[in-house]
Amino acid sequence: MLLSKMVTDSTLLQRAINYLEAVGDIMQVGEWLLLDPIGWFSSFVAHFIKDELAVSTVQVDTAALRRRRGIVSLEDIVNALGHDYNSPRTYVSQIMNLLTRLDLCVRLIDEDQYEAYLFPCLLPYYCKSSPEIPLDNRLYSSYAVRGHRFREVSGFLPPGLFVGMLARMYKKFEPGVMHSSKMFKDYALLIFNRNATCVFLKLSNDATIDVVAFASDNERLFVGVAKGQASVVIWIVHLIKIFLRSYTQLKFHESWLCPNPECHNCGHDSMGYKGSEFPLVSNSHARHIPHDCDVEGCWRFLGRGHSLEKMKLQSDFIDVCKTCSLEPVFMLRDKVESHTSTK
Repeated sequence: MLLSKMVTDSTLLQRAINYLEAVGDIMQVGEWLLLDPIGWFSSFVAHFIKDELAVSTVQVDTAALRRRRGIVSLEDIVNALGHDYNSPRTYVSQIMNLLTRLDLCVRLIDEDQYEAYLFPCLLPYYCKSSPEIPLDNRLYSSYAVRGHRFREVSGFLPPGLFVGMLARMYKKFEPGVMHSSKMFKDYALLIFNRNATCVFLKLSNDATIDVVAFASDNERLFVGVAKGQASVVIWIVHLIKIFLRSYTQLKFHESWLCPNPECHNCGHDSMGYKGSEFPLVSNSHARHIPHDCDVEGCWRFLGRGHSLEKMKLQSDFIDVCKTCSLEPVFMLRDKVESHTSTK
């Protein structure tokens, strides 16, 4: 039965809803459906992971996943679904299209030119000794740094939030910005301006997401062209905010990180930040103006006429950084919407 038929066949759709409610994957409340995508997707991904305690489910060895860093070939998926489907190849394209639309995986072509899918949730965790992030130390001989921090006030982030954000960005950015070899479940390196600008994304255990950019000089922290040019940190932060709008129950406090190089470690532990946070407050009266990031060019650069939510430093923020004892200067902001402060 084609999944697309559910769109037009209300009886079939209701039968599917009743089934999913019976097995505990969803709960129907009036006209609303409460979903448990994490639990459902964990069961689905179990098809692709070798379980040493239940060898009957062996399909893709975990060693192969580590070697290929979360990439599963289409043939592996077809073989894995053979447990539950009589004709898995008939349904696999519909299933994978659904997962791709839900930002649970990314379609790509592997090294052998075969169709494959990157599952960010199957990536390893980052560690300081990870060899997958080679950095050119020459870039940091004289560098500029800008950082932005999101902190969830309750101290909790859903386990699928960060990897879903990575999948969204991987699909939208132009080739070369992100690569599976530089992505982890809790860490990612993005490359801009022909390797001249690095942006690190990091998820910490205390429910914080950091966006930190490094470059050899301030000018290289800009991306885009002409009137769409913007600070790469402001741009990435904007895209993250658009993504976080789907998580309406979460509340984030935002802050700028001290921009002085002394507060940031370089090398393999480039996210080893030890400086002060400078809290921000919103200066916008319309925080949720709907727009299409694809139409307005947000995924490539902030296009002409696009507006950002205005942020400003809290009036009672500290004057100097507790680590470097210097006054922070936040001068590099996008040229469309100025967020300049000389403190």
